[in-house]
Amino acid sequence: MTGDGKAWRRFVSVYAPVIHKAVHYTLQWNGGAAAGLDAQDVTQEVFCRLVSDEFHLLSTYDPARAGMATWLSVVARSTALDCLRARRTERMVRHEPYVEEELAERLWADAPTPAGSAPDAHEELDLPPGLLSRRQSTVLRLLFQDDLDTDEVARTLDIHPKTVRSLKQNALARLRHHFCL
Repeated sequence: MTGDGKAWRRFVSVYAPVIHKAVHYTLQWNGGAAAGLDAQDVTQEVFCRLVSDEFHLLSTYDPARAGMATWLSVVARSTALDCLRARRTERMVRHEPYVEEELAERLWADAPTPAGSAPDAHEELDLPPGLLSRRQSTVLRLLFQDDLDTDEVARTLDIHPKTVRSLKQNALARLRHHFCL
């Protein structure tokens, strides 16, 4: 922070792998590849945030609260999530559908149809046991198979709409990871 170039290069060489790993993991679990985000680009954004405004963010580090690697991992994760939110907001403005919703619609559309039933009456997806919790499976079924909106699912399950959205996002993240999407 004092402008010592050699100290900065040493800092970067020590902590760049920590930051990159945190960014990569966050993007992997939250659909970064599907959103078109690259871990290297987001890692660069972390470093830009650390040095912007005369190292303001870096100056907030408190060694009494956490180690440098832990603190940088939190900053990296927050930056990656901010980048994902920004990308999703950008898509909403352009009215592009969410990748997660496209994935869920495709998974339900590809579900096998029971013999002797109408073509639109789908069984539950054949997923490995334990991949989704019972609540996650129920929320996805109500949203995508029964075509209820978030508020209707919340009333049906007697839970808050934010809980519905959280269960949906967590379930879709697990499905993306399982199907390598």
